[in-house]
Amino acid sequence: MDWNKRHRGYEMSAAEWVARVPNELDVDAVGLWQIIPVGRHEFGLDGQDLETFTRAVLKGLLAKGAIPITGRGETWVAEHKYGSGPEEIIETVVKVWLSKNMREPDVEDVWFGTSTVLEE
Repeated sequence: MDWNKRHRGYEMSAAEWVARVPNELDVDAVGLWQIIPVGRHEFGLDGQDLETFTRAVLKGLLAKGAIPITGRGETWVAEHKYGSGPEEIIETVVKVWLSKNMREPDVEDVWFGTSTVLEE
C-alpha cells in the first residue's frame, strides 16, 4: 500500500486522509459507503491495497471510540453482530464486505459512531 498516493481532488495523501476521517465522529457517524469509494475512486486503490486502506480507516474510527451502528428510523442503534473488540469488529466488517465481492457499500451497510450519536 502506497500511503503517499494522492487524492484526486484534494492535496492530501492516503495516510493524511485516513488520519482525518476519525475527526468526522465529532460531527456525525461515518458509513462504510463513505470509506470504500474514496479509496477506490479518489486514491485509485483496488484489491489488497483497498482492503488495507479500509482496515486502517476502521482502526482509526474504533480507536476514537466509534462502534458499529445502524439507523432505525430517526435514531441510531448499536450493532453488536460485528463483535466486541476492535480487531474482531474490523475482521468481521471486512469479511462481510469481501463476501460481497468488494462491492460498493450503500447507506444501508454498517456505519460507525460514538455514544454522542447514539444519545441524540
